[in-house]
Amino acid sequence: MEDIKIFAVIGSSSHTNETINSGNALFIQAKEENEQQSLVREIALAVRGDTVKLSNGLYLVITADR
Repeated sequence: MEDIKIFAVIGSSSHTNETINSGNALFIQAKEENEQQSLVREIALAVRGDTVKLSNGLYLVITADR
């Protein structure tokens, strides 16, 4: 069974490092929603990850350890 990990957390200007503890994951703060969505797609494609949008507007890029 493959372990799943959070590779990146992508937020918008309303999400700050002080309110988000991303642990070992990369935290990226986009300036606006369009940039946030572009970053999510680009990062997920680069690491062959899947994306999850949370109800608070954060996106997670999750990957399986290979």
